[in-house]
Amino acid sequence: MKWLKWVLVALLVALLLTGGLNPILEHLSDKNWLSQYLQHHGWTGHALVAIAAMLFVGLGGPRQAVAFMFGYIYGVTVGLVIAISVCLMAALGNYLAARVVFAHVLARRFPLRMHKFNQFASRAPFMKILTLRLLPVGSNLVTNLLSGSVGVPLTAFLGASVLGYFPQTLVFALVGGGINAANQSMIYLSVGLSLLSFVLTGLIYRDHLKHKLSKLNVESNL
Repeated sequence: MKWLKWVLVALLVALLLTGGLNPILEHLSDKNWLSQYLQHHGWTGHALVAIAAMLFVGLGGPRQAVAFMFGYIYGVTVGLVIAISVCLMAALGNYLAARVVFAHVLARRFPLRMHKFNQFASRAPFMKILTLRLLPVGSNLVTNLLSGSVGVPLTAFLGASVLGYFPQTLVFALVGGGINAANQSMIYLSVGLSLLSFVLTGLIYRDHLKHKLSKLNVESNL
């Protein structure tokens, strides 16, 4: 795994040294600038915008802004697919970087936070990561780094991320693409998924509390 560590470090250094993405990152929230940029650069421009958005989310930028931007550029359906793909790749990059490169550093700097997160995610990791994705609070970047550092199973991490990203990404892609441009079924789906996410979050949180209380009862009987 050492070679993978150095490959990741080299890619990180290359991204920091290159200036090709700087104009896109500076104008990532400017819809008009992006539209003109894509008209003049074709498929290369589309690829660079996707990479810039991935880097933006990977460094902690709000994924809702990316969903809005892609919804505006590509329309609701295509924008939704691209936005989720970009956010998922950014999350995977954070996860792998933490697991391969930064795990020991994070363990030394934030031992208490990592211990608490490991206790939280060790039981039913898929449902716990899904809860964090659905909650409209917290940091997407922190969740990615902690998940990689404590060794949350990759399949559970990616699966929960896709499902957890979907409701909010759909809502912001709808706003970016224009509510009037979307069919009614998609609007109803976004509202239904948003409501479902709150219900599911409440159920998962209740199960988590129940587990903690049962553990306390067991310990008190010892």
